[in-house]
Amino acid sequence: MSGSVPSAAEAAKNELVRDVEVDAEVIKYLPEGSKLISAQSHGASFWTRTAKITVELVNGSIQTFFLKLAEEDIGRRILKGEFEGVKAIYAAVPALVPRPIACGAYTSTPSTYFYLAEFVSMIEEVPEPQAFCAMLAKLHQDSISLSPNGKFGFHVTTYAENKVQGPSEELDQLLPTLFDRVIPRLLRPLSTEGRTIPPVLVHGDLWYGNMATNADTGGPISFDPAAWWAHNEYELATFNVPRYKIGRKYMEEYHKHFPVSAPEEDYEDRNRLYSL
Repeated sequence: MSGSVPSAAEAAKNELVRDVEVDAEVIKYLPEGSKLISAQSHGASFWTRTAKITVELVNGSIQTFFLKLAEEDIGRRILKGEFEGVKAIYAAVPALVPRPIACGAYTSTPSTYFYLAEFVSMIEEVPEPQAFCAMLAKLHQDSISLSPNGKFGFHVTTYAENKVQGPSEELDQLLPTLFDRVIPRLLRPLSTEGRTIPPVLVHGDLWYGNMATNADTGGPISFDPAAWWAHNEYELATFNVPRYKIGRKYMEEYHKHFPVSAPEEDYEDRNRLYSL
């Protein structure tokens, strides 16, 4: 029996839906008594493998999960940072991110690391500004009381993708001026003359590729954070960058819920600083 050679499009589609191994370490985090139906590649990522896991529960209903895999120690650190960041965001505003479940290492191949979360069907478009900015401001406001120590930073390293920035002669020449003059000039006034800036939990990597609409609820949702405790205006650094397809209307909408920090006249320059 002869068969036709698949087209390039068909071959690409077959590659996108290839089966993914689900290790015993992952299975132990799935609902007790559930039956694994499938685990197939889902979505696209430049530095990880991602999959949709489908299981049948003991009552016969179907539940789905999202699995992300990465390799070696850098993969472990990246997925650990993502898990801890999503967990912190979920604790403050559960609707803003898919529910995180676990992260760890495969027992069959210990150099493979995983991140497991609830699967959410998404419409791949930037959510409308009103609902998204209201939810983002809620994250910033509600997280203030959740800070473990009231300090800036985060308890693990988080990553915006896995980029490593190489040496730059031009940047090296600018750094002394940046650290000695620009940063003190723009950030010191935030905490002088009786002013204080409480650290808030930020997503840390908002752009059109990490924002979507929840297909089930119609509400905004985000993913792939590089979370940390920061000045809330840091979150808006990407909003004013044209290639990220968000725009100033989102900044304006956000500030209806969370006012610009004083001194207001430094706002635009602080935004430029945070976008570096």
